Amino acid sequence: MSKTTGYIALVHKDKGTSYGVSFPDVAGCISAGDTFEEAVANASEALAGHLALMEADGDAIPNARTLEELKEDANFIDDSTDAVAAFIAPRADQVTTLQPETDRSTAVKAVSYEPHKRELFVTFVSGRTYVYDNVPPEVFEEFKTANAKGAFLNREISDRYSFREFSERFLVAAG
Repeated sequence: MSKTTGYIALVHKDKGTSYGVSFPDVAGCISAGDTFEEAVANASEALAGHLALMEADGDAIPNARTLEELKEDANFIDDSTDAVAAFIAPRADQVTTLQPETDRSTAVKAVSYEPHKRELFVTFVSGRTYVYDNVPPEVFEEFKTANAKGAFLNREISDRYSFREFSERFLVAAG
């Protein structure tokens, strides 16, 4: 994971919408919440998950710029209008480190688990990531040690737990 302790984030709030959070140094990492506090807490979880996925994909973890460095960036100046700058550290306790599956699976590239929400993230070699909901921790532990990840996923998870494709798109509630 990144050597930095956190990143500067921009928190926006328009009338009739939730609070939205974005990270100028971590493209595509966004979050939201109904209150400022919830938005910041959610952003910490989102940052942890985003950085873990980047690391699992072999992408470089971006360096965090200081506020002074960001103030020299014209895009940051434009984006920060009517925003509150906050320092957000990734919540390492929120996401189990991704397990690259280079040797033992031809379909599954990486897996991760968010214990507090009981969400299982599965990244396939195609690059698509799916989130399986309400997966018990013991099922994740079995999945991590399974010799055939794809077979285990099909047999023990796919038909038993609801799932959705993981997307990094940001949706703003209309007011």
